[in-house]
Amino acid sequence: MNYRHPRAKRLKVVFEIAEREEQDALQRWGLAQQKLEAEKAKRSQLSDYAGDYQRRLATPGQATVKAGDMHNTLGFIRQIESALRQQEGQIAQLETLTAKARTAYLEARGKTEAMKKMLARLEQEYQSEQNAREQREADEWSNRQAARRTL
Repeated sequence: MNYRHPRAKRLKVVFEIAEREEQDALQRWGLAQQKLEAEKAKRSQLSDYAGDYQRRLATPGQATVKAGDMHNTLGFIRQIESALRQQEGQIAQLETLTAKARTAYLEARGKTEAMKKMLARLEQEYQSEQNAREQREADEWSNRQAARRTL
């Protein structure tokens, strides 16, 4: 936007920087949310995987299960459960990061909106001053014309 108020002209650069910061914050928040969703999907896959192995042990079917195979399967399930715990930690960290990114975006958005309102107010003030000046000039011209007619 082309501002006419002198102060608004100077603040235009600051406003544009604030807008860029807002967009960057929005992008960081979006990326954090994408990472969080991806990690939640991995957790779900690991959980499903562990569930499948547990069901295989619970219902072995018609074939007999060897002790060694059972031992290996239980060890593998423990590894999956360990990976699930690590995944939970990763998700907790990403949830914190996402919350911080959201807060940063909302703060940047608030700053941008406040500046937008201030610039609009300055432009309105400038327009009011211009209107008053034009009205004064028109009144002065009219008064001069009236004074000339009376002479």
